[in-house]
Amino acid sequence: MKQPTILDVAKRAGVSKSTVSHVLNSTRFVEEGTRQQVLQAIAQLDYHPSAVARSLTTKRTGTIGMVVSDATNLFFAEILLGVQDILVGNYGVIICNTDETLEREAELLEMLLRHRVEGIIAASTSQKWGVLAEAEVRRTPVVFVDRSFGNGQGPFVGVDNQQGAYLGTKHLIACGHRKIGIVAGFQRLSTMRQRLAGFRQALCEQGVPVKDEWIVESALSIEAGREATHKLLSLPDRPTALFVNNNLLSLGTLLAIQDIQLHCPQEIALVAFDDHPWAAVSNPPLTVVRQPARQIGQEAAQMLLMLLNGEPLTEPSVILPCELVLRQSC
Repeated sequence: MKQPTILDVAKRAGVSKSTVSHVLNSTRFVEEGTRQQVLQAIAQLDYHPSAVARSLTTKRTGTIGMVVSDATNLFFAEILLGVQDILVGNYGVIICNTDETLEREAELLEMLLRHRVEGIIAASTSQKWGVLAEAEVRRTPVVFVDRSFGNGQGPFVGVDNQQGAYLGTKHLIACGHRKIGIVAGFQRLSTMRQRLAGFRQALCEQGVPVKDEWIVESALSIEAGREATHKLLSLPDRPTALFVNNNLLSLGTLLAIQDIQLHCPQEIALVAFDDHPWAAVSNPPLTVVRQPARQIGQEAAQMLLMLLNGEPLTEPSVILPCELVLRQSC
């Protein structure tokens, strides 16, 4: 069946197209009786206004962009759930996956601007975001999540990564370990640098040696975590415990331990950053540093709404605490 048009609504209600438009977009006062006639016609015809046509009238698209580095990572999926908690019913979300590359991020940013998104929530890949943005994106409010640049980038929501890694590493020390390695991830990312700093802080405070060969950087993927763990556990003087810097890396670490046929925690103890359903049902259940991913999304969306409404931000930077969740891998 042919979709009803605004002209069909106008004919059914006995009014002009412009009157229907004013009712839909609240762009002019319409007498209540006439307004009810229009609403009744809309209901009878099951008419749904075109978002594109409406945006031409209101200059608003009702969409925001969300830029993440890895859409398959449950951490970012939980952030998205938090964003939707706040924006549902008012804004649609265009999700963009950068694959941790600046070039892809630049392409996606350009696409979002072409689609006239009203705002952007970004876990950006590079400090060059400001260069990518240019003048046009500065007219589009941006809230950064998870990763920070420490150079006045703009509104930001994240966690205390250093404190979280400090808590996890200190727990390994409290369990009696003094040979502790780390699967450290990309050190060009603020989150990974901050977690490595927390790891070092805990070791230094307790007088535990920090060996360079026990710090292995890698990409942020399951296979990269597997390879990094193999490298650590194949050392002649290998660690007895590992701190792992994110959830995908920790999956790789568990696979590597299985490959080598070591027993956890008897032969190798583990603490990982990020908590997800599989961590509680792995063998053994994994001790983790939990970050409030959904709350990050909620806070970021609230912040973006304030910017879209022209309201001043009471706190341009929100840093949330992490929680150490004790299970059986230490």
